[in-house]
Amino acid sequence: MAAVPELTQTKPALPAAARAADGITLLLVAITLWWSLVARPVSLFNGLRDFLSPLVVLYVAICVQVVRHLMWPRPSAMARLADLRAAVVERPHLATALRAFLMTRPAVFVVAFAAVITIGISSSPGFILSREPLDNLPARFDAGWYGGIALDGYYWDHTFQRQRNIAFFPALPLLMRPVGAVLGMYEEGPSRERRMLRALWGGVAISLVAFFWALHYTSRLATDLIGPERAPAAVLLLAAYPFAAYFNAPYTESLFLLASTGACFHFLRREWVAASAWGILVGLTRPNGCFLAIPLALLALKRQKAKGKREKERAERGGSAKDLLVELVVAGMPGVGMLLFTLYLYYLTGVWFAWAHIQEAWGRSYEGLPIVTFFSNVGDLSWLQFIQNNPYNSINALGVLFALVMIYPVFRRVGLAWGVLVLINLLPPLITGGFLSMGRMTSTLFPLFFAFAAVIPPRAVAGWAAAFAIGQGLCAALFFTWRALF
Repeated sequence: MAAVPELTQTKPALPAAARAADGITLLLVAITLWWSLVARPVSLFNGLRDFLSPLVVLYVAICVQVVRHLMWPRPSAMARLADLRAAVVERPHLATALRAFLMTRPAVFVVAFAAVITIGISSSPGFILSREPLDNLPARFDAGWYGGIALDGYYWDHTFQRQRNIAFFPALPLLMRPVGAVLGMYEEGPSRERRMLRALWGGVAISLVAFFWALHYTSRLATDLIGPERAPAAVLLLAAYPFAAYFNAPYTESLFLLASTGACFHFLRREWVAASAWGILVGLTRPNGCFLAIPLALLALKRQKAKGKREKERAERGGSAKDLLVELVVAGMPGVGMLLFTLYLYYLTGVWFAWAHIQEAWGRSYEGLPIVTFFSNVGDLSWLQFIQNNPYNSINALGVLFALVMIYPVFRRVGLAWGVLVLINLLPPLITGGFLSMGRMTSTLFPLFFAFAAVIPPRAVAGWAAAFAIGQGLCAALFFTWRALF
């Protein structure tokens, strides 16, 4: 007897117009939220300001959905959201990144806003662009330098004795220009402060997108290096880390983490074009970005050494040497990114490595060794008294202590190249600037979290993540209220 084929119920295909309606609805809802919380998002709305408001935009979104469901009732928008959730769950790296992102990023903004309106900002803020606390939230410390570069570009007044914007690498401000343009950064009517603020919100958007993307790369890298069982813990611990609060600011931390993890991930897979692109980007993002070339070169050498007898035969024909040369060239792309900016500043200033010379204006110098000076000031004070007198440096010191404690586990559980990556990004700024900004610098050293997830028991992950999150709330409150944790 012939088998009867099993009938399966298939969902009706949704026309392109219905999918477009759902996309338009999401866009309108996002505009409503942004407009309600921050400001009018794009210049297009200026001509409609007399009768357009967040409520009107929300009403239009509802109308679009009503029409959509009258014409194409199945599958419904809710069913499509359920399908989308199922599709995300089927992609473990995407699900891990999204879960860690949603558990931490909104909370940072909530804590920051609550701290500003309850504790209040410091009596001596560096600059204020808006009287609205939420509107002004991105306007903090170095964000002003990035916003200024995005608006006006680099300038040079023939001095290295004062802080100038040539100290800041161009990747973030260059990306802020197109994003800020969508938010009205180049409108002629608003004041410079208002246009600057729109640029900074563009920087926040870049930081959030880059951080989510970086978490995705982090999950994939962690799976390769410490196993799929431990990878989600590494991602969660990185996202909850106290100094991860800076990933919500228009700072370079998110972009640096993304470019670093992207370059490493594609390098390990011998995807040279992508690895080169990310490598150049990391070299254009921060001064220490060029250091990534060293661990990448170590990975290339390790890979060549492990090829075995078959590859030795190829080496006699020159094949292995050619492969190694290609890998070393790709490994050097972070240095190429740094040199591109160096050449531009030489054209602007006539000084080679001008970005390095100006660092002294921020208190970073190899003369005098600030870290030695810091500890020499302890004197006859007890450690508790010293911490009370230096609260922000003490908090930054906790980040350094965490990194130093994890150095050995990184070398042992993750690998030589990854331990070198941590050391070369940790020791130079520690030696030249003491604990200045060291907390946020450790937040981008992703091998630390690989090693941490590998050594702690799985049952302890939730507790550590909660403790980290409490610290992140403290760092967010201090940073966004203009306390000197920068």
